[in-house]
Amino acid sequence: MSERFVISWTSTHYADADWAQFADRWTASFYTKTVPVFGTAVITRVIPGVTPNPRKAFDADPGLLDRIPRVIFTEDGELAPVVAELRPTLLLLLESVEVSDEWRGKGVGLSLAVEALRRLAVPGSLAVCYPAPIHDHGPDEPCSYDSDDPEVRRPDEEAVAKLRRAWEGHGFSLLADGVYTRQVEP
Repeated sequence: MSERFVISWTSTHYADADWAQFADRWTASFYTKTVPVFGTAVITRVIPGVTPNPRKAFDADPGLLDRIPRVIFTEDGELAPVVAELRPTLLLLLESVEVSDEWRGKGVGLSLAVEALRRLAVPGSLAVCYPAPIHDHGPDEPCSYDSDDPEVRRPDEEAVAKLRRAWEGHGFSLLADGVYTRQVEP
């Protein structure tokens, strides 16, 4: 008999005087009855028109999000025209998906992240992700993907291509600049 996967949640909400300037960030942890937490997905929820300037909020508190806010929001925090055409009631920005080594490459993290997005969705939600490997380096350290050396860059480029195909297999499509979206209903 196979084990069932379980998702548990924690969230960060701002309760100070400036709480409305920030979106809430949710962490979905993946585990089974016999395997402790083996992965996580971090998802930031943004309600269009409620957060005063989501792009500015992400400048102050970006987490791992950097490219997504630049693609989906204008400088003044409005939805970019290509996103506004989709008329989302809620944006679910997938910040990261990580699973332990023994679960990598099996599609488990991706499937559980998609389920986590669905659980946070309301009618009219738009999930947004940037399929790319997560690198453990500081902001001032070079990323292999930015390297001028093609041999250093090649493994990252191959990983990005594989991740994009996997997300496309779950109904996501390219929006712009490597950012993918999908309508998600609860």
